[in-house]
Amino acid sequence: MTLWPRSLIARILLIELAAIAIAAVALPVLLTTFLRTEAERYEQRTLQSQAHAIAGSIARASGKPAVRLDPMVARIYASPYDGRAFVVADRDGRPIDGSPEADLVPWRAAPRGEAPASFRAGAFVGVSLPVWSGTDRLWVIVTQDRTGPGAILDDVVRGFIRRYDPVLVSILLLLPLINSALIARLVFAVRAASQQAATIGPHSLDVRLEEAGLPLEVAPLARATNALLVRLQASFRSQSEFVANVTHELRTPLAVHQLELESVADPAVRARLRQSANRLGHVVAQLQDLATLEVMAEDRFETFDAGLLAQETIGLHAPSILAAGDTIALDSPPVPIWIRGNRVLAGLALANLITNASRHTPPGTAIEVQVTADGVLRVQDNGPGIAASDPEEATKRYWRADHQRSDGAGLGLSIVRRIMDVHQGRLGVESGPGKGTCVSLCFPLAGDAEVTSPS
Repeated sequence: MTLWPRSLIARILLIELAAIAIAAVALPVLLTTFLRTEAERYEQRTLQSQAHAIAGSIARASGKPAVRLDPMVARIYASPYDGRAFVVADRDGRPIDGSPEADLVPWRAAPRGEAPASFRAGAFVGVSLPVWSGTDRLWVIVTQDRTGPGAILDDVVRGFIRRYDPVLVSILLLLPLINSALIARLVFAVRAASQQAATIGPHSLDVRLEEAGLPLEVAPLARATNALLVRLQASFRSQSEFVANVTHELRTPLAVHQLELESVADPAVRARLRQSANRLGHVVAQLQDLATLEVMAEDRFETFDAGLLAQETIGLHAPSILAAGDTIALDSPPVPIWIRGNRVLAGLALANLITNASRHTPPGTAIEVQVTADGVLRVQDNGPGIAASDPEEATKRYWRADHQRSDGAGLGLSIVRRIMDVHQGRLGVESGPGKGTCVSLCFPLAGDAEVTSPS
């Protein structure tokens, strides 16, 4: 089991949180180091500036060196002790002059070389500047006690870090929130495109994914999907046109063939040939229905009475059903049941169920068509039932119960299912050996506004 999440947003947030944790620790340390380095440089420059100012104040009085401080520098060292002090020492390390608190600082630890030098002694830092006063070699030593009230640099650094850390952490924590909002906006655009793609089906291949709002990285996928839809639409159209052309070409010679069969003298041979011709005609009719269904669009929907549709469909097929030795009846409410759909396709679906009930049952089967108030059309028979472990298998294309005795291509119920898919309705099949078969078509009811002016 891996701890790495599959979600892109979760991965980005996880990486950002890790980066925030590292930055929250590393940045204050680096910043503190930079501040202290800069503070020490500033401190050294200040001490060196004061040392040069004091060196410029050395004069000789009565042949001996003496310090005559500039008033501005004198005020710095005349104030109460705040950690700053200076000493002017000779070659032997004896103090010639200095600030009143010079004995409080470890100035003797200062190097007295030929070049200016910085030094540190305990809490004190300082500089040692060699100067010449006549023939005397002197050193100006300026010190600063970092624990004294005049040493505020460390306090500044500490105070800055205390205020900087909360601000830094707050800013770092805002970054994943801002990034999450931006990523979520892009993800929502991708999700909307995915939902749009999920609604595309055989009857909505003209729909194209919107590329506006998609990230540049995802836009090529949307364009490729749209190109695929164009190819699928062309393929579906070619397939439907091919099937339609084939069935059209077969109908004419089949009709001629059926007429010529009547001239066959032998009744038995004529009956067998007529049965084969009728089976071939049924297959051609199913193929034509399938081709019509593939190109039928939802914009040709209308509002119609389900009871009247059932009555008209039964009237068209009753003669052939009665001639086969079966019976058919209609059970419909006395009031219209308005449903919304394509009237031609709905009639085709009901006709398929009625002819199936007659074709695949023995003579004498009772067929009943029911219309319910909730827009359901049922075709029920008392025949032997569907020979399948699962009646729903019979709705799959090319399924046939008996390859030896079937007079179709296994397209009947699959065509009905496609019609119900177009209507976003439901096809139900209930059957059992010796219990007959009941197939139901559940169409969407028409709304009140549509019923007021049915087509």
